Amino acid sequence: MDYRSLTEADIDAFLHLDAQAFDVSPDRGKVTPEFLAQLRGLFVDGQHVAQLQLFPLQLMTGVGNKAIACGGIGSVAVPPQHRRRGYTAALLRHVCAEMQGSGTPLCLLFPFKASFYHRYGWAAALERRTYRGSPALFAHFPKLPGSFVEVGRESIAELNQIYMGAMRGRFGPLLRDEAWWQTEVLAGWNKNDRYYAFIWRDTGGRGRAYTIYRFGPGDQAQRQLLCREMVALDPEARSQLFAFLSDHDSQCAEVVFRAPADAPVNLLMADPLGCTIEPYGMLRLVDVAGALASFPPPVELSGRCTIAITDDWLAHNQATFALELADGHIHVQRLAEGSPAELRCDVRVLAQLYTRLLRPRTAAAFGLLHVENRPALALLDRLFTGLAPFHSDYF
Repeated sequence: MDYRSLTEADIDAFLHLDAQAFDVSPDRGKVTPEFLAQLRGLFVDGQHVAQLQLFPLQLMTGVGNKAIACGGIGSVAVPPQHRRRGYTAALLRHVCAEMQGSGTPLCLLFPFKASFYHRYGWAAALERRTYRGSPALFAHFPKLPGSFVEVGRESIAELNQIYMGAMRGRFGPLLRDEAWWQTEVLAGWNKNDRYYAFIWRDTGGRGRAYTIYRFGPGDQAQRQLLCREMVALDPEARSQLFAFLSDHDSQCAEVVFRAPADAPVNLLMADPLGCTIEPYGMLRLVDVAGALASFPPPVELSGRCTIAITDDWLAHNQATFALELADGHIHVQRLAEGSPAELRCDVRVLAQLYTRLLRPRTAAAFGLLHVENRPALALLDRLFTGLAPFHSDYF
């Protein structure tokens, strides 16, 4: 069994399997040196039996402007004739080892089935709300002085500035470079998707909100306006996005957009929108010690606690760790086997605490976090506190 980076000679096989697995057209046009460097494959006796794409990402932590390295996994595929032989598990083990070796403590993916990846230690650690309603439901928002301007690639710097400001304080948003904006945000998943991007600028010319959207299929009586992203720096700017959506009543029957799980969108509405909560993205702590050491605690928080982590798939994570918090840093020490612990949880629960999807005191109340020392729980609760996580990209 051989795990390795793919080469130019492997590209046709990769694209063919990618097209077969995800019902997309093989696209050799996307084969750049950067794309090729992200491809990994598993080979048995020289046969190509599994593949994936590994994205080098930086996730915002929600504390200041600090980010953490994360591997993003996409395009996981196995040819039909080689399935159910353990090749996906083997491929994931290899890629986790690669990430650990490169100092990348986290791994994010979007599952075809959550229970499949849960068995390997990934946890549903991100969540968002999807809202939908007629454009008429947004008509009560008054229009303020300022203007919407359609923009494109020439305005990426301005779009990114608004995005970074609006996402401040949340774990999970991706740090985006210009190439990511061009290929993953302003362009559609399918070649035929046409996205429109508009910035709202106030009377001083400052961009304070934007929306990026496309229209679904069908005529006006059934067509949806599908927001790729809606971002605002403040309540006034957010109200202008809603007013802007109301002006699309001649083009669509329904507007669909997504927001963080803790955003009280329906409290802003005269009549409530339809709303569903959906898990979005699964996180794996590839290196527990590295992930904890990279987590930036509040500067004013200090103290010590011990936590025992169980990991039934990556043995190096199964240990008791002592955490010393001081001056905005966490010092992590791996303790001797059998050392007593004040707190205990599975690596999957730790991933949910890490993103702030789950509060430690809530985890304790539901038996997911076992507590031997209440002050230790209080310290962990202050460490993993903040806004709900959010991630609006897909790969």
